[in-house]
Amino acid sequence: MIRVVAFFVMVVIVSRVNGQSISVNSVNNWMKEGLLLESQFKTEEALKKYELVLKENPNHVKALTHASRMLSNIGGRLPMTQREEKRTYLEKARTYALKATELDPKDADARLAHIITLGLLSEISRNPREKVMDAKLIHSEAKTILSIDSKYPEAYFVLGKWQLELSRLSWIELLACKLLFGGLPEEISKEAALNYFNQGLALNPNSILFLFGQASVYYDMGEHDRASFILQRAINLPLAEPDDAQRKDRCIDLLNKIQS
Repeated sequence: MIRVVAFFVMVVIVSRVNGQSISVNSVNNWMKEGLLLESQFKTEEALKKYELVLKENPNHVKALTHASRMLSNIGGRLPMTQREEKRTYLEKARTYALKATELDPKDADARLAHIITLGLLSEISRNPREKVMDAKLIHSEAKTILSIDSKYPEAYFVLGKWQLELSRLSWIELLACKLLFGGLPEEISKEAALNYFNQGLALNPNSILFLFGQASVYYDMGEHDRASFILQRAINLPLAEPDDAQRKDRCIDLLNKIQS
């Protein structure tokens, strides 16, 4: 009898171990497939793989982070005429990113995913106070990333973009931010924006996104020849990220604006 019971227990243990092994293998395979699809710019297909991982393991930080990025890509591409659909995608992206950062506060990629959702949600917000609070949170998250990894290029881009957009506000709008919303965490200037973009480009010199940011500052500063040279370089670079085609379109639009 004892032997029968022992045999039964061993069968149960082996079954559970085998089940866990199959589960782990499936998760690893889905994650690899998702990353491959993402590298091929197949955003929707990659998202499906990441969500399979999350169905099996809801606390998989890397899957949460990449799923958030895919949702942001999908939602970010939708036109403003589909505002509510955009919001649905972006809110889900933010939920995933926040969960990832809660699970691993020192994961810089998860924090960047959160920043991206905040920026995209801010674009569709009609509430000025919400926009300013999002801007302050974006700044804080970017600084936190740099405290984790001082050579994280995307954080420098975020800070450059943050400076550039705020530098385009009128002095009245900036004063309103300071008086009504508790001020801003650092002084605003186009020079500061350029400095951040330059630091990002020093780490990732072939980023179409970073080059567009740098060219945008020079355009605002009236240095159109310099901006044109940078834009032309960005246009000639190969696509490296899912949104690079759209980024090249922005480069072409700004170049045409300068040349006209």
